[in-house]
Amino acid sequence: MLSEVRMKATGCRFAVPLIAVALGAVVARAGEIPIDISSLMNASWTFSECGSYIANGDTFPTGNQNLGGVPFAMPTGPENAWLGAVAAGCGAGTVSLTVPVGVPGVTSVFTLLNTFWSQPGPKAYLFVTFTGSDGATLTQPLVGGVNVRDYNNDGYQNTINNTSTIQVWTNGDGQRLDRQEYVLPAEFAGQVLTRMTITDAGGEDFSRAVFSGITVSTCHAYVTETIGISSSQIVYDPALKLYVQEVTMSNTGSTAVSGPLFFILEDLPSGVTLANKSAATACFAPTGSRYVEALPVGSNLAPDTSVIVKLGFSDPSGAAISYTPLVAGSLGGTP
Repeated sequence: MLSEVRMKATGCRFAVPLIAVALGAVVARAGEIPIDISSLMNASWTFSECGSYIANGDTFPTGNQNLGGVPFAMPTGPENAWLGAVAAGCGAGTVSLTVPVGVPGVTSVFTLLNTFWSQPGPKAYLFVTFTGSDGATLTQPLVGGVNVRDYNNDGYQNTINNTSTIQVWTNGDGQRLDRQEYVLPAEFAGQVLTRMTITDAGGEDFSRAVFSGITVSTCHAYVTETIGISSSQIVYDPALKLYVQEVTMSNTGSTAVSGPLFFILEDLPSGVTLANKSAATACFAPTGSRYVEALPVGSNLAPDTSVIVKLGFSDPSGAAISYTPLVAGSLGGTP
């Protein structure tokens, strides 16, 4: 019974995201490497140039941060961010920033990117290009209102897709930071990711980049941002002599997600044992966290459909049963 996995269609998207706003330190993934960009920054959070300023800039994070479960080395100053407007001398014209990376076997990348004066799509004014040591390349357009938006909740673009781009920080006063995730093509895994280039094709008072962090991942699994989770209460089943729970994983995106999908139980108390057939994480930290295969290889989870996993827990110590849930997809491996 505890190994049972079943799928169902849903008429509504009832599951909630795992993390919408980072409220404190979140455990980082073992295979995720923050890149030091402090020498490349050109403005402080409290800058006042180009006839503009960052609202409540003194509230923005700096230093080592975990944002949405991903570690970032955010510059501590005197410059904290790279602003396209400053790079362009407060005028028009295309500007770019090249970030040296130099990490082999990168499978995915996370950035902290927003804009000033964000403009709507479908035309993109911001592009991110990844370059490998043996010719691999990927350019991702960032479209206003889709995968990038204004840092400030004002009259410019204020929406994101909440899949490849999610909000990971807010000060509660209307300012925010969003995180993009880029899953790189397979050929990058056999090369060194030499650099990332940000190309800002905006203009004066028109769609300019606000960049403050990059982290690369060498895990052969990735965080599935489009999978929402809801769960039942944990109750005792006297017939099984186990505590049981149903977890529903729903595809809230617009495209199918391919299996395998893994449901990870981070921070499970030491006195509690997962009764399901499971394995331990070797790349996602805290390493040793138990995970179950929720969707097998060769299967697909279509939009607006769900998979239900039944969990069983042995708890002879009587400890409170709690854990931090995470769903991971495969890039040719396991978490």
